[in-house]
Amino acid sequence: MRTVISAMSLMSPAGIGTGPFRAAIDAALLAGGPQPLGEAPGGRVEDFRPEESASARPVRLADRPSAMAIATVEALLPDDVLAAWPPDRRALVLGSGASGIDQSMTLTRDSLTRPRPDNITPALVPACVMNYASAQAAIRFDLRGPNATVTAGRATGLAALRYARRLLTRGRADAVVCGAYEDLNDRRAAIAEAAGIKAPPAEGCCAFLVEPGTRARAHGRPELAEVLALESGVFAEPADAGAVLAGTVRRALDRAGADPGDVALLVPSGDEDAGLGALRDARVLRTADLVGDLHGAAAAFQVATAIAVADEAPLRGLALITAVDPDGQAGCCLLHTR
Repeated sequence: MRTVISAMSLMSPAGIGTGPFRAAIDAALLAGGPQPLGEAPGGRVEDFRPEESASARPVRLADRPSAMAIATVEALLPDDVLAAWPPDRRALVLGSGASGIDQSMTLTRDSLTRPRPDNITPALVPACVMNYASAQAAIRFDLRGPNATVTAGRATGLAALRYARRLLTRGRADAVVCGAYEDLNDRRAAIAEAAGIKAPPAEGCCAFLVEPGTRARAHGRPELAEVLALESGVFAEPADAGAVLAGTVRRALDRAGADPGDVALLVPSGDEDAGLGALRDARVLRTADLVGDLHGAAAAFQVATAIAVADEAPLRGLALITAVDPDGQAGCCLLHTR
C-alpha cells in the first residue's frame, strides 16, 4: 500500500496557515540561508486566540495547546473530507513532547499552597492528561476509530506518522488525522534552557491527512508526499546518537531502494546532518532556524517544510527528515514529494 499525505494544516510563530510558514521558508531560500521571523525565531502564535476562533464552534478548552490542536485539525477537515468513511474507520494520532506538564505543575502548586489541598481549579484536571487534546478532537470531529497520543521528544512527529502508517497498512483505519503540537510557557522554556537547547523556544501545531494513495486519487485529493520509509532507533549515550541515526538513514534508503545521492532535500532537527556525509549534496533546510524550537512538534514541522518546498524544482523528489532527541530517540522519514 502506498501511504500518502493528502492535506496539511498548521499554525506557527509565522502565523496561522501554510501561507505564512511558506513565506518564511521562501525568505530563507532567497537569501541562501535562514531568515528568522522578525529579529529572532521562536515565540508564540500571536494570531491565535481561542475565543476568536473562525469556527462556528469556538475553541474553549482548559488549556492553550489543546485549543491549538483542535483548531488545526478543524482547518484540516472541511465538512466533506471524511464523508466517504464510516466514523469507526477514521483514526486520530496526535503527539506532544510536553503536553500537560504546565497544567500538572500548576495543579500541584495550587494543592500545596492554597488553604486546603482540594482548593484547586477542577477545569485543570482533564488537561493534565496527555491524551486530552486527541480525545476532544475525536469527539468534536466524529473520529471513532483508533485514537492515540504519542511522545518521543523531538522525534514525536515521526513517531505519530509511523503510528498512522501502521494503522493504514494493518487495515485498522481508512484515513488517519496525524500531527503534533506544543505550546510555549515559562516552565517548558526553563526545561529547554536547562537541557542546553540553543534555539529559541516556540509553539505551534501541524496536522496531516494520511491515507492510501488510491483513496486520495479517487476523491480528487493531491498527493503532497508519499511516505516511503520511517525508521527509528535509541541510544544510551549522546556519543552514540550519530551512529544510531546513520543506521536509521541506511535502513530507510534500503527500504525505498534509493541511494544517498537521490536525496534532494535534508531537513534535520539540529546539526546532526554533520555526521551524514553521504548526503552532502542534498540541500539543507533547518526548520528550527526559521520558527524556533518546537520540541515535540518539531519533526511534524520538518515534514511540513519538505512538503512546502516541493514546488521548487531543485528540491522536488526525495526528502529526508531526521530527528535526534537528547533523551535517546533518533529517527528519520523518507518522503517522495510531488
